[in-house]
Amino acid sequence: GSPETLTVWHNGSVLMKTPTNTGIPASPTVDGTFPVYLRFQFTIMSGFNPDGSHYSDPVWWVSYFNGGDAVHYFPRGSYGFPQSLGCCELQWGPAKKIWPYMNYGTLVSVVN
Repeated sequence: GSPETLTVWHNGSVLMKTPTNTGIPASPTVDGTFPVYLRFQFTIMSGFNPDGSHYSDPVWWVSYFNGGDAVHYFPRGSYGFPQSLGCCELQWGPAKKIWPYMNYGTLVSVVN
C-alpha cells in the first residue's frame, strides 16, 4: 500500500511501524519470507542500476534477507514509496533501532 511501511514484531508485539522504500518496477522487492543471512553495521553496496550505470553507496544497519536485498538505512528525501533497487530502505533512527533485532535467521516477510 501507499505509503509503504515496515512493521517489526518482537515477542508477539509490534516493536515499530515505519515508512520504508522498496524496489522500483525495474528492480522490485520480491514477495516472500526470507531469513536474514548476513548483517553489517556499515558496508558499501555496489552493483548496477537498471540503466547499466554503476553505483557504490555507503549504507548502515544492514540485514541481507534475499540475495542482494536488505533492510538498511539509506538517505532519501522521503520514505514510503518505491525508490530502491529491491532493498527496504529506512530512515537512520528506525534502521538503527531495529538492527539489533535483525539477527541471523530473523524472518523478513515482504507482502505487496
